[in-house]
Amino acid sequence: MEAEAAGKVIDAESHREVLENILMNYGLGPESLEFTDSFPNEPMKVAKCVKIARKITFKKVITQEEKEAVLAGELSLFPEEVKGIQDDLVFLKHTLLKYICGIQQRWQPDHECAKWAFYHVKKN
Repeated sequence: MEAEAAGKVIDAESHREVLENILMNYGLGPESLEFTDSFPNEPMKVAKCVKIARKITFKKVITQEEKEAVLAGELSLFPEEVKGIQDDLVFLKHTLLKYICGIQQRWQPDHECAKWAFYHVKKN
């Protein structure tokens, strides 16, 4: 696999049970979680959310480069908080929680959901 040749990868699908348990803690079920091989036209995307359908889709395998792109990109507003989600599982939990916020509080901008997720990841 190319991703493994590039270095360590996150096997997101292997954490399905942990992620499903978090979903249930926030009133969503396992049917809200899906996995895909890739997101066409968005090669650095690690996960996506369709708020109306209440679906969160993760890439099955996430490279460290993709993870770093998220940490340095959309989460760059929170340099101190990012230090707390360097662990791969904590990174997955934060990503999931950010999208849970997006589903439950659709009116919130992405950065507010990211902030909400930083708080809630400590409890999960």
